[in-house]
Amino acid sequence: MRKRGEITVFLSLTLVCVLSLFMGLLESARTAGARLYLNMAVNSAMASLMSQYNRNLWDMYHLLFLEYESEQAIKSSFDSYLDFYLEQENFYPAKRERTELKGIVTMTQNEGRALEDGILSCMKYRLPETAADLAGISAKAAEASKAGNFRTLLDVCRQAGKETRRLERARCALEDALEDMRELKEKAAAAAEDEREGRFENYAGKLEKKIGQFPGLLEKYEDEVTRLSADREERAGDGTEHEMDAEASGNMRMELDAYKNVETAAKKQLSDYQEMGHMLEDSREYLDEALQFLDGNGGEEDEAEEETEWDAIRECMEQVQIPESAFSGSADKEKSAALDRLEEVLSGDLLKLVIPEGTVLSEKRVSLKDTPSVGKGPEKNGAEEGTQMQSPAERFLTVEYILLYFDSFLDPCSGRGEVEGQALSYEQEYLLCGKASDRENLSEAVEQLLMMRGAMNLLYLIRSPEKREQADGLALAVSGGNVPVQFIVSFFILSLWALGEAVGDVRELMDGGSVPFEKDDESWRLSLEGLLSLDFPDGKAEGVRDGSGYEDYLRILLFLKDRALRNYRIMDVIQWNVRTKQGDFKAEDCAFQVEIHTEAVQRHRFFVKNEYESTADAVWSY
Repeated sequence: MRKRGEITVFLSLTLVCVLSLFMGLLESARTAGARLYLNMAVNSAMASLMSQYNRNLWDMYHLLFLEYESEQAIKSSFDSYLDFYLEQENFYPAKRERTELKGIVTMTQNEGRALEDGILSCMKYRLPETAADLAGISAKAAEASKAGNFRTLLDVCRQAGKETRRLERARCALEDALEDMRELKEKAAAAAEDEREGRFENYAGKLEKKIGQFPGLLEKYEDEVTRLSADREERAGDGTEHEMDAEASGNMRMELDAYKNVETAAKKQLSDYQEMGHMLEDSREYLDEALQFLDGNGGEEDEAEEETEWDAIRECMEQVQIPESAFSGSADKEKSAALDRLEEVLSGDLLKLVIPEGTVLSEKRVSLKDTPSVGKGPEKNGAEEGTQMQSPAERFLTVEYILLYFDSFLDPCSGRGEVEGQALSYEQEYLLCGKASDRENLSEAVEQLLMMRGAMNLLYLIRSPEKREQADGLALAVSGGNVPVQFIVSFFILSLWALGEAVGDVRELMDGGSVPFEKDDESWRLSLEGLLSLDFPDGKAEGVRDGSGYEDYLRILLFLKDRALRNYRIMDVIQWNVRTKQGDFKAEDCAFQVEIHTEAVQRHRFFVKNEYESTADAVWSY
């Protein structure tokens, strides 16, 4: 019987097709698994790499950053972790072919945005307990921004007042010289009338000397007019009044208009004084001639000749003309001197006026070389255009982080422990001012507080008719009725009064007390008499309602601080303090985000083609 194999052949062929299909499906599944395994291996290697964050930075500031020596070191570390997974005996054989570091975001890049993200990651858990303060600080920051308009007005009032007072002192020197000349002329003429040679020679010599000094005084007055004119044009040309709110802008326009009137009047007076100078030069020639007649009287001359000589001298003295000033006002010199002393005190070192008695200031000093704010800084780190701005909530949390982890003049921080060998003691003040020493930072922080309080105090004074009337009265007394000058001096007095009250305010803050953000009649403490006698408020203010302390005012100033400068100064302090435990620490070597591209060769199990290339990307940020 013949045997046939059709069925066997058919089944064999079918089995081959079924097995091929099965193996193809199995290889496809294995390939997908291999791809997932490679991604898992890359992500795990990246997680292992980023787990090497700087422990000192975390322990001190609760910030997660990967410190690295070089890009090659990052790749080598990543490769070692990745090779551990790829070298395992499993169903997904593969071999690393190439690793490319596509990007690193460091702490110092993009205006410190990575640092902000790390801070917000730390502070978001504290948002519920601080949310109630957010509305308050936002409102006060808005008021402080408005006060910035009055700070500009305060600066303009002080500068215009200083220039006007300098001009007035130069004018008064001319007027005093003219008055002295008139007195000396009268005395010299009387001596000539009495034919008293010694007295005449004395008074005439002094008069000649005074006339000789007049051009120098006139030149100084001309310099002051030129200086005031240049300052007035600069103030009028900057257009700041157009950027202010209505109230500040209106006062600024009145101040600038009065400033222009002072300039116009001063130029007219300068022209009058120049004419007086020509008249005095002519008078000086007659005076010289009279003295020559006196010198010509020798012992051999007879009585008649002497009589003739005195007649000639008297005739010359009649030709000596001392001009009368058109300005007839008389300033109160005592009050004017008190105002000068006040101006000098408020233009000097204000730190000593506000530091509580017995306080020992820190004398720590650092080198700003090799710091992120100087070595890198906002302008050197290539901040990308359109960098995302912080929202008010993010800015608020950043400021709260600063208050929690950085020391201030009054209080050590509560977020981190004491740092042995701490670079600066007044860290919050450094973040605000960026100077190399604690004293300089505290001094500038005090100045900023004084300017803020001065602006808010000026706002109160401008709105108080009673106090403006007092300032107008004092301005009238010290300006001697010079109307263009009187308005400028009145605003100048208001600005000094506002600063004088601010000295008491900041002194209260530095002593741990509190000061209302906006003053009223009850909380105002400094009288105009106390201002002139330099009797600034001292001691604790009684009955303060809704006052804000030193930390609250620093919070507002930091809230308004330029974010880039603030971020880089935070890096400065972090770098100094971490170096107390790790001497080679650098903020610029701290990575917040790393992106790596990996190429690997994988092997098929059930295909004739044995190897194929796969790629995987991993981006990891804290």
